[in-house]
Amino acid sequence: MDREEEQPKQEKIVKKKKQKKKMMPPWLSWGLSVLFLSFALTVLFSFLTEISIKGSPVYVCVIVLIVLLVLNIGCDVLANAIITCQPDAFHAMASNKIKGSKRAVTLCKNATRLGSIFADIIGDICGIVSGAAGTALVVYIAAMTNGDIWEIIASIGVSAVIGALTVGGKAIFKHFAIKYNKQIVFSFAKFLTVFKKEK
Repeated sequence: MDREEEQPKQEKIVKKKKQKKKMMPPWLSWGLSVLFLSFALTVLFSFLTEISIKGSPVYVCVIVLIVLLVLNIGCDVLANAIITCQPDAFHAMASNKIKGSKRAVTLCKNATRLGSIFADIIGDICGIVSGAAGTALVVYIAAMTNGDIWEIIASIGVSAVIGALTVGGKAIFKHFAIKYNKQIVFSFAKFLTVFKKEK
């Protein structure tokens, strides 16, 4: 009788634990994770950009802008490569214990989330921060020209160049991201093994 009484109690405990886990839906949990990650990365990128640009020569501002543009386009390429690549391409390599192949399978299996992180989160943050760096460049140009009209022209020009290079770069490299998705994903997976070894 004692055993029969203990079983329903254990089942109730298990059910309660499952209910607690199900209290927050996966979409909400992921959304909140993205929210905090975006906030943290925006603070970090903005802080690093401000330190680099403040009181620095104009060429430093241009270099920071180029780095942000390259990072933005690079993350978009990586996102497209991961989303379009199939994990089947790496299963045979994983069975032969080729370095990076298991990590590549993991990347492909988490394609939706990783695509969102690289393309949406990091890409959008780079876009926002590059806008701030562009504003600093406009201030430099305005200081050299001493004219309101030139400040307006510089502001429009810098914004147009940043936007064109970002959107154009993504459009150009999207083709290569899809065509060479396996090579890109595998190279990134091998790079990650430097920081954390495969099991």
